[in-house]
Amino acid sequence: MDSPMVSIIIPCYNCSEFVSRAIESVFRQSITNWELILVNNNSTDDTQVVLSRFCKAYPDCVTSINELKPGAPAARNAGLRQAVGDWIQFLDADDELMPEKIARQLEIARAGSFDVISGAYLSSRAIGGTVVEKLRLPKMENIWKSLISSKLGITSANLWKKEALLKVYGWDESLSSSQEYDLLFRLLTVKVRIGFDFSPQTIIHSLENSVSNTTSSKRLEKIMDDRINLRFRMKKYLINEGLFTQEISAFFDSYLYRLLIRRRHLIPGYVSHRLKELSLDVSLKERLTLQTKIFLKQLLGRNP
Repeated sequence: MDSPMVSIIIPCYNCSEFVSRAIESVFRQSITNWELILVNNNSTDDTQVVLSRFCKAYPDCVTSINELKPGAPAARNAGLRQAVGDWIQFLDADDELMPEKIARQLEIARAGSFDVISGAYLSSRAIGGTVVEKLRLPKMENIWKSLISSKLGITSANLWKKEALLKVYGWDESLSSSQEYDLLFRLLTVKVRIGFDFSPQTIIHSLENSVSNTTSSKRLEKIMDDRINLRFRMKKYLINEGLFTQEISAFFDSYLYRLLIRRRHLIPGYVSHRLKELSLDVSLKERLTLQTKIFLKQLLGRNP
């Protein structure tokens, strides 16, 4: 069967030093029926110079557009409006795709009539001059538990049907974090079908100044607020739909407790306040077990 058209969208902000890696990974894809949309989002470095070079070299399949509204969600939506493909591959400028990524996930989608493919990925991070890679797998046993615990892939690792994205009006441009899980949540509320790819076909590179590695306590508190607030939106929906079972309720409280307690060494006042405010139902045994694990990791100098 002919491969459906895929639009690959890369939001670009001050990424001149590494965006070529992402773009070149697109050209290594085994499928050939694709277009690449590069969205310059107010870059002040030489990003546009790099993008223009690729557009000039490959005018038939690479285009560059500008989006003045700051933020990756706005840039992704700008690319989505421009896209002509049936499927959308969002690719962050610091990530890269393995050659079979899109072809493999298109086949999974076709075989199961899925609207989104949740993909495994390799998380690559430089620690003390050494690159450490960790395999991150999605979980499929219970879709709502996977959603609550952020186990449905990540932006670049997933593949998205354009029709489904348009049905929920794309990305929420007001969010500065938890963006893909807000999107996945809204997609699930309109009954999309999610398939799974357990072979890591994407490399997620963590930069020293990335949001996930932030050392700003105020920024970290805002990220935590976004994650927690989104989970309570999920809880409200599940209750209204009669899906918030005792099992999911216990999982929900356990997840939020783990989410908070792992940040206690960074934002202790915030964590203490939120734990008191939320009154999570977590057993003493689970609390002690988790706190012991975190203490041992900190003792060994590892990120909890």
